[in-house]
Amino acid sequence: MASNTDNMSSSTICGPWSWFCKGDQDNEDMLLPIILLAVSVTILGTCLFQWGFKKQRETADKLPPGPRGLPIVGYLPFLGPNLHQMFMELALTYGPIYKLSIGRKLCVIISSPALVKEVVRDQDITFANRNPTIAAKTFSYGGKDIAFQPYGPEWRMLRKIFVREMQSNANLDAFYSLRRNKVKESVNETYRKIGKPVNIGKLAFSTVINMISGMFWGGTLEVDTEIDIGSEFRAAASELIEILGKPNVSDFFPVLARFDIQGIERKMKKATQRIEKIYDFVMDEWIEKGGERVESEAKNDQRKDFMHFLLGFKEQDSGRSISREQIKALLMVTFPLPPLYYYESCKPKWTVTII
Repeated sequence: MASNTDNMSSSTICGPWSWFCKGDQDNEDMLLPIILLAVSVTILGTCLFQWGFKKQRETADKLPPGPRGLPIVGYLPFLGPNLHQMFMELALTYGPIYKLSIGRKLCVIISSPALVKEVVRDQDITFANRNPTIAAKTFSYGGKDIAFQPYGPEWRMLRKIFVREMQSNANLDAFYSLRRNKVKESVNETYRKIGKPVNIGKLAFSTVINMISGMFWGGTLEVDTEIDIGSEFRAAASELIEILGKPNVSDFFPVLARFDIQGIERKMKKATQRIEKIYDFVMDEWIEKGGERVESEAKNDQRKDFMHFLLGFKEQDSGRSISREQIKALLMVTFPLPPLYYYESCKPKWTVTII
């Protein structure tokens, strides 16, 4: 009876691990491979960890110095409103080139004229590609313009069309009378406000945008239509640039991009659609009037608005054809944003009173 009781007790204690409690030859044969597997996994995990740590150190050794920041968020909590002053202070500490982790983004800051020359001129092809924000990628139709499109044949084609033809000296000189008339209109508008304060920053901004819109489609639209379209264009572009200037947490933490927590992508799509309707209207007007007739009128006037150039390349089969989205992306990024961005970010408040 005692022997049976001992056997039952031993069986109860071992339970499902009874094979481990038994010392027969078969169980010992099973135990050996398990031990070897555990040792192999441990050794492999240790080697992988050491290899990853070594690669991380090698990558860190190739990067310039910089502040460490905090885990996950990096240096983001320490960024202040005056970024130029903060960058200058960091340059005094770490030198003319240093790294800065902002969220999950690793940035390299350069503050030396010699290094800037090296990046933007001597090694321009190496640094040609851009990493657009979510908002920028949205209004440029996924980066189909010359600002955010990756360096390659399409980018070179767009740049050639833009620089050599649209922005040629002959075509820009032909727009001299248009630019002069827009300046005269602004001066006349100022004189009509004698005795009232005039916001010089807003006046300069409005003058530049009027000149740009005239160069966009000045030969395509009637005068009254151009005025209405220009007014809508300025309002829509102002909304777009306001959204573009807002910081987006999804840009610093790409894993959150799918959730669009701040609604930046959704708002940008709506603002882009407003400008897109204007571009579509102007393109349809150009096509409806007949491209050849408009081209003939442009030759008599000795100048072509930018719509003439871009739509003239749309239907070509010579390898220089560009899509409708590329046209809108090129116009979207190249022209309204620089003056709008300056105005919205600086908000000049200088005012004078005409006596």
